[in-house]
Amino acid sequence: MADRGPTQPQGLHQIKQLVRVASDALTLAQTLLADRIEQEKTAARHRRKRPLEAPPSEDVLANIRNIAAAFEEQLMHPDRKFSECWRDLVKTRIHHRIHRAGRPGAAILLRMIEEPDVFVDQKVLASSAGVASKSPNVIKVYVCHLRNGLEDHGLPADLIETGTRSYRLRAHAIPKIMELVTRP
Repeated sequence: MADRGPTQPQGLHQIKQLVRVASDALTLAQTLLADRIEQEKTAARHRRKRPLEAPPSEDVLANIRNIAAAFEEQLMHPDRKFSECWRDLVKTRIHHRIHRAGRPGAAILLRMIEEPDVFVDQKVLASSAGVASKSPNVIKVYVCHLRNGLEDHGLPADLIETGTRSYRLRAHAIPKIMELVTRP
């Protein structure tokens, strides 16, 4: 049997995925910022009679700076890994946006973000969320809270699909969720 060279360890594959998600989030933040600036320019043309107020794009810039500062602060600890810091930051941002899901719900959503369009077993989701209960109803409740929270932000609840003892997040939902997580 021919040697195929070194295989990529699972940890490196996960880091690669997380870096891709981080890159996508930053690209999305740049796009949102550009859209917001364009909206402000258009709005300014329509309200020439009123004195100019501070542009809301400053809020977006401040929010991006806050996210970057929180991420940088986490990375400064010598025992922290990039992937752990990014996951913690995203979980925290999800938790702040979808309050009713709590920290376990944020961990569940992040786990589904990491594997879009793939049904993730309830036991795996429970483990990711740190839920000790053996009852599948616990994950069902968190998913219900996530769906309601997404609806509160104008996103359809069917972005999270139910399978046989599993759930999945539709891939096209990730940019919308990352927008929700990164907006001010």
